[in-house]
Amino acid sequence: MDVPSTLLSQPALQAAMLAAAGALLFWLKDVPRLLIGWGKRFLVSTLTVDSRDDFLFPALVEYMDQHPGLRGVNQFTARSVRRGTEYQSLAEDLRNGQPPRAYLSPGEGVHILRVDGRWLWLRRELQVTQSVFEKVSLSTLGRSPVFLERFLQAAIEARAARETDTLSVYIPNPFHGGDWMRARLGSRRPLASVVLKAGQGEALLADLERFFNSRERYAKLGIPWRRGYLLFGPPGTGKTSLVTALASELRLNVCTLSLASPVVTDEKIHTLLASVPQRSLLLIEDVDAFFRERDAAHSQVRLSFSGFLNALDGVATQEGTVLFMTTNHIERLDPALIRAGRIDERVELGYADEDQLRRLYLKFHDDPVAAAEFARISSHARHSPAAVQGELMKRFGAGEAQLLAPR
Repeated sequence: MDVPSTLLSQPALQAAMLAAAGALLFWLKDVPRLLIGWGKRFLVSTLTVDSRDDFLFPALVEYMDQHPGLRGVNQFTARSVRRGTEYQSLAEDLRNGQPPRAYLSPGEGVHILRVDGRWLWLRRELQVTQSVFEKVSLSTLGRSPVFLERFLQAAIEARAARETDTLSVYIPNPFHGGDWMRARLGSRRPLASVVLKAGQGEALLADLERFFNSRERYAKLGIPWRRGYLLFGPPGTGKTSLVTALASELRLNVCTLSLASPVVTDEKIHTLLASVPQRSLLLIEDVDAFFRERDAAHSQVRLSFSGFLNALDGVATQEGTVLFMTTNHIERLDPALIRAGRIDERVELGYADEDQLRRLYLKFHDDPVAAAEFARISSHARHSPAAVQGELMKRFGAGEAQLLAPR
């Protein structure tokens, strides 16, 4: 009697063997996936960035547009980026002949590219969960993440260079009162381009640098880490230009706040001042124009004087806040507004003195002798630096600089 044959003919044993074979086949079908997963884990490095990151994702997309190795695909995703530097909206950009630029980057799906001497697998996909977002994954052979880290760092540096070469100006968001929106990008200007009285700009710059380097000292003294400046003087003496130049030198943003804005109310101003972006100068221009003896100067001002003062005191809790207020008429300001603790430094920017006149002349014509004579004679009249610069531009345009007439 053949025992093995007899055993194999038993239905129960046949069923057990079939079950075992099925289990083996079920396990074996996952072997390729497991091998691929093992290979990815131990032989491939992958970096993933998605559009929920407001900085890294745009930086990577813009860098992919510029990188020649990533332009070797035939399927693109386009993203518009505004080029305007002076206007507050896309509509204004278009009206002034500055349409947005289209950035092209590899489209959805998988792309295999040769980038900087390495094979790169790029996968771009749209994911839908509770929100919709894009995801870009970069993979390369090797367990070391160094290549991908360098690639991402290059994208970050390219984006940072584009941002730091321009001056970001923010205004209160008219659609969501209580936060800020970037209104425009402007060109950074050196401090030397603002011709002030000797040493004024340099002293302010040094004071700001000391402030930003003294956080620990403020904390030890128990003093809120903030600083306030009042720039006062006649129109055209460089108050706004000085703030712009200081922000440019220190790579800061400028947040401009008009107290006549409809979103600036007693309820919203606390939120605005508490949410000023880090590394920003807060600029309130012509502060004398909004209140007359603590009453609103006109119907557009929806902010009370006491609400404004309370907000200024509240901003003391916002670490690192720097406030600049400007006025053409310091005598009109309520003493409570510019008391110590709210304003730390008062800087008068007056009419051009002889040294300013000389340096303004040299900006337009490199003739020290003529500049000295121009300054000596023109200093007898009272002229703002802006007026002097306007006259010099006009008269040099005509081929000759003339003396400024007294007024």
